[in-house]
Amino acid sequence: MRSKDCRHYSRRELIEIIYELERREERLERKLEKTRAKLKERTERMARAGTLAEVTAVIAGLFEAADETAAMYLSGVQAQAESFREAEVEEKAS
Repeated sequence: MRSKDCRHYSRRELIEIIYELERREERLERKLEKTRAKLKERTERMARAGTLAEVTAVIAGLFEAADETAAMYLSGVQAQAESFREAEVEEKAS
């Protein structure tokens, strides 16, 4: 508002205008703080999501390694069982 525009207002009207502008500014400040808090929360959530993705990848690798180890173990157990069966068959045959 330019000073020329303000000349036709009374002192009381100008005080009311200033008061209303201050209230508006306070409302906008509160809204800005809420928006900043939401932004911070979302930023932290995104950072955690990235971390979770990394952890998930590591865990998936661990499960894959465990699966391979279990498969090797079962293969060894099956080979040993087959070896015992063959030994029993040879023993019975002799």
